[in-house]
Amino acid sequence: VATVQAETAYTAVDWTQPSALIIGSEAAGAGENAQRLATQQLTIPMHAATDSLNAAVATGILLFEAARQRFKNS
Repeated sequence: VATVQAETAYTAVDWTQPSALIIGSEAAGAGENAQRLATQQLTIPMHAATDSLNAAVATGILLFEAARQRFKNS
């Protein structure tokens, strides 16, 4: 689960392992069920004046990092 409050940057996650990515709404984030299922919280570091990202943009950033890690040695 990606959240502003998390301490782990998305680039520090090992995306080469099997993963599930749940995207919540921009206003409310991931729901309670998703939070319970999550084994890790991560964040996309942003400039202090930015309070959130569009859900589609955040998804693109996370999926790009997963692909980068999985295919960097191909």
